[in-house]
Amino acid sequence: MAEVRKYMNPPAAEVICEFRFPQETPWDMTYPGVLYNSLKETYPKRDQRYVREVVMLVGPEGLREELLVTERSIFLAEDEGCAVQVGSRLLSVSCEKPYVHWEAFSEQIMSVFDRFRDVIGVEAIGTMNLRYVNVIEIPEREVTLSDYFAFYPTLPAELPRVPEGFITGCEFMFHDNRDSCRVELTDAVPASTENNAFLLNIDYFLAEGQGVPPDGVADWLEIAHTHVRDIFEACIKDSLRDLFTPREEVPAAAR
Repeated sequence: MAEVRKYMNPPAAEVICEFRFPQETPWDMTYPGVLYNSLKETYPKRDQRYVREVVMLVGPEGLREELLVTERSIFLAEDEGCAVQVGSRLLSVSCEKPYVHWEAFSEQIMSVFDRFRDVIGVEAIGTMNLRYVNVIEIPEREVTLSDYFAFYPTLPAELPRVPEGFITGCEFMFHDNRDSCRVELTDAVPASTENNAFLLNIDYFLAEGQGVPPDGVADWLEIAHTHVRDIFEACIKDSLRDLFTPREEVPAAAR
C-alpha cells in the first residue's frame, strides 16, 4: 500500500462517481423531480441536458453498437462546482476543481445515493465507478516523461524522442475480478505555451455482472478510493509531488 499523502495543490480537475442500475429497476419520468425536491437545499440549480451514449446491444445478428441520445436532469450546487446527474436508471455525483477532500466527497455521494434509494427503491446495482481526472501542468517547454512519471509510454530509439501526441493505458483487475481499473496517460493542452500538460485518468469500476448490494456501496467506495490513490502515487515521481506541494500533517496534540 502506498504512503498516504495529501497535497496543497492536488491535480484532480474532476472526480466522478456514477451508478447504473439494472433494466428491471422501476423507472418513472417523475423521479428526477421528486429527487430534486429532496436535494435542492444542497443543489439548488436545475438544468436539463441531452447526452449521446454508445451502448452495446445484443440482437439476432449478434453484438452491435448503437448511439442513443438520452435526457438527463442536472442539479448544481450554488457555485456550480459539484453536480448531480439523474437519467434513466443512472445517478452521477461529481465535483470539479478545487476538489474537496475524500471524506467530504464520499459523504456527498452517500447522501445523494441514500436519497435516490428512498425515491427509486433500488434493490440492485448494475455497475458503478469512481473516476479521477487529473490534469497535470508542468512549467517546462520540453518535458522528459521519465523525469516526472513512473507510468508513461516507452519509445524505441528509432522513433523521434518527443512525440507530437500520445496515449498509453492499462487495465487491472482486483478482488477476484470483481473490480477493474483503467489507467490512461495522454498529452493535454496547457494553459500557457510555456508549459506542458498531461491528463492522468484513473477509472475504478465494478465489472459488469458482479454484485455489490446497495448496503455495500459505502464499503466499495472506500476500497475503490484506496486503489485509485495507490495507483496515482505509483504513476508519479517525487518531482511531480513537489509541484503538488505535499501537505504536512500536524500531530493532533499540536493542533
